[in-house]
Amino acid sequence: MAVRGVEDIQLVEEQGALLRLAMRVAQEEPLEPLFGAVAEEVVRLLGVEASGVMRFIGSERAVIVGVWRARGVRGLPVNAELDFDRAGSALGLTRSTLAPARLTYPDDARGEIPALMRSIGLRATVAAPVLLGGEAWGALVASSSEEDALPAGSEQRLVRIAGLLAQALANADARAELAASRVRMVEAGDEVRRRLERALHEGAHQHVVALALKLRVARGRAVPGSPEEALFADVLADAIEASAEMGELARGLHPAVLSERGLAAALQALVARSALPVHLRELPGRRYDDVIEMTAYLTVVEAIANATRHAHATECTLRVADDGNRLTVELRDNGIGGAVKRPGGGLECLSDRAEAIGARCFLDSPSGEGTAVRLEIPVAR
Repeated sequence: MAVRGVEDIQLVEEQGALLRLAMRVAQEEPLEPLFGAVAEEVVRLLGVEASGVMRFIGSERAVIVGVWRARGVRGLPVNAELDFDRAGSALGLTRSTLAPARLTYPDDARGEIPALMRSIGLRATVAAPVLLGGEAWGALVASSSEEDALPAGSEQRLVRIAGLLAQALANADARAELAASRVRMVEAGDEVRRRLERALHEGAHQHVVALALKLRVARGRAVPGSPEEALFADVLADAIEASAEMGELARGLHPAVLSERGLAAALQALVARSALPVHLRELPGRRYDDVIEMTAYLTVVEAIANATRHAHATECTLRVADDGNRLTVELRDNGIGGAVKRPGGGLECLSDRAEAIGARCFLDSPSGEGTAVRLEIPVAR
């Protein structure tokens, strides 16, 4: 009865550990803190001095990505790398067999891992593989200072926890692939815009410009004051207006200055031709990925258009700040406020685009107090 009671307690403890980890996996917690949480649960569940999550970076090398040690126990830190013997360590046996392994390190054992174990007072280790797509991504290990401190069944417990860890890794890979596919879709759309801009500029727009030149020559040859001269003048004015509209359309698709000189130059050009006064407070001093620059530019275009058409603003302020890790684009107007993101509207589409590249778009528009559109984009230093 006493043995059965101990087994029941162990089962309850294991189920509790699995449940806690499963909840963290379901909440899509970042992997770095999850690795540490897994190692902590193993230490408490098995009653060992140390546990670690190891990622294989070769057939005989691994890096520590998560670790937990009892107080006073020394060991390697996270991101430390170590070599292992595929036959002389629990880690190596697990790597070779894709199955759990147990090994005790005698005083005369050779290799980096046995030497490390002796230096920190640990003698026995169990390891279980973390499998991702049928391949050995890494291993979950637990170590003790006593050879008989790891009870029977420790390997199976590690296997169950390693299974949860593998699920978290698979989920993270799926999220990363989804995010990458969304970015690729945005980039593909931008490439189509770029091609349309180029085709429009080099094709139809050039034809209209050539037509305007011919009309100018024809008007000059017409008899002054004649009906023909008046007709040529009217048609020339229409051609000039069409040329201007086509140029504006091309810039709206993808401004050439954005590709050639970057976000700051493109925003300066946008502000210079804006009918609504825009006060520039800050601009970035470096280039970014094309998809980031295009997202920031389109956000400013849409915000200025809303301020002009709907907010009845008389002026606005633009600030584009780079703090090294994040690019913040903010445009504030002095209009009537009350703006909302309507389904299918420009702001809603920009929010969707921002989310697709890992950015966030905020709208602050209290009635009667103006509107602020703010975009926050993660960037690399």
